[in-house]
Amino acid sequence: MTAQAIDLHAHWLPNVVAQALRQRSGQVPRIDTLSDGSERQVMPIGTLNFGVNYTAGAQRLAHMAQSGVSKQMLSLPGLFGIDSLPLDQSAPLVRIFNDACAGLCQAHPERFCGLAALPWVDLDAAVAELRRARLELGLLGAILPVDAFRSEASAARLLPLFEAAEDLGAHFFVHPRCMPKSENLLMVEPDHELARRALAVQHDLGQAMVTLLLSDFLRPWRNITVQVAHLGGTFAAVVERMDQSLSLRGPTGTIPSSRFRSVWVDCASLGPKALEQAVSVFGADRVVLGTDCPIFDTEQTLSGIRRSRLSVADQALILHDNAAALLARLA
Repeated sequence: MTAQAIDLHAHWLPNVVAQALRQRSGQVPRIDTLSDGSERQVMPIGTLNFGVNYTAGAQRLAHMAQSGVSKQMLSLPGLFGIDSLPLDQSAPLVRIFNDACAGLCQAHPERFCGLAALPWVDLDAAVAELRRARLELGLLGAILPVDAFRSEASAARLLPLFEAAEDLGAHFFVHPRCMPKSENLLMVEPDHELARRALAVQHDLGQAMVTLLLSDFLRPWRNITVQVAHLGGTFAAVVERMDQSLSLRGPTGTIPSSRFRSVWVDCASLGPKALEQAVSVFGADRVVLGTDCPIFDTEQTLSGIRRSRLSVADQALILHDNAAALLARLA
């Protein structure tokens, strides 16, 4: 593996934000110190082990070099819930993240680029922060909560953000996370919880793909690119049923499998079988590398691409070429 892979789904948390989370005793989200000295991130849904793999720039660069990743697009970990806090709490934290992320990207422009976090409780504040992040900080766009695209009606609430992004030219990354006060918090039955959550995440992403691909929501935007995490959830697995249902019950409608050219999907946290299916549906030129680093294992994702039955040319598109073209467009 040559050091040419470009990872468009990677997360980072600056030390200053981590320290703020350590001070949120009893509140969610927060970082707790355990009896053995290790740390745990307490999120609105569940917990994750927390360590320097989230915060340390030098360690991240070394890990990338070892893994064969030449560049990462960094974003705030969406499920942490920082960007859904009340405005007096979320606005300072996302601003700190955006400033720090831009600083890291400016220090290592060949290795990192970044997406802004936005305070979701106030859309006017979110639009203002997107403008600041794009114009003043040089960040490429923003990470968006998947729950915002559960329906055409919910997506319409983000029209002011998309109008601003159209003027700026921006990349939007649709990622698992809920809007503030959303009833959909990925809550599942406690038995086999991790397996059920994995299904819930993919279901929500599939719902977002229906909104983004089968509606005209994205049609007006020429200066916006959209990436959906985790191969677009369940959409690729179910689209044949969608086609059959429409042909039997609504034959005058547009066939869902003809509407794939509006978004890119990344392959984070999935393996060769899912990747092959996604490529068969979307095309290799619409799939980009994502590793969900450091939450998931970078080497396992890269190994899955290598072990797939995709051609060498298709693997090159996913590992590097598609992302390089997207980043050149945003430069």
